[in-house]
Amino acid sequence: MQVDISRLKAGEVNLGTSIMAVQFKDGVIVGADSRTTTGSYIANRVTDKITHIHDRIYCCRSGSAADTQAIADMVHYNLQMYTQTSGGPPSVHTAASIFNSFCYENKDSLSAGIIVGGWDKEVGPSVYNIPLGGGLFRQPWAIGGKSCNWHTLEAMLM
Repeated sequence: MQVDISRLKAGEVNLGTSIMAVQFKDGVIVGADSRTTTGSYIANRVTDKITHIHDRIYCCRSGSAADTQAIADMVHYNLQMYTQTSGGPPSVHTAASIFNSFCYENKDSLSAGIIVGGWDKEVGPSVYNIPLGGGLFRQPWAIGGKSCNWHTLEAMLM
């Protein structure tokens, strides 16, 4: 991937989160960069932006690290309770719906973009995109984050 340095301001580094998920016949592939930034300063180079939510369900997180970690923890807790009360594992749609509910109901105080991907016995593989402010969109693939675009997805897949 070629980066045009002349497009950047003097002394500025083009940073931001890149997250993605791609559905294929038998499953889902999720990916994310590993940097946490505060402005143009890299605060942590080994951040894990992919979170295990349930047995076969993962989420990719972008936005405020504190917000997205808290939401992922709450969804994980809710899905554990769901499993205990329903006697079976949740669907990927159920997990994504809970994420969407938290993101939408708290849209004025959270900065969170989430991609949920996984496999369940009802549907098989599925990917859901929950953008900043909420909204639930099932897609065969999703990209997100401040710096993610089609070229980023192409580079991550190569």
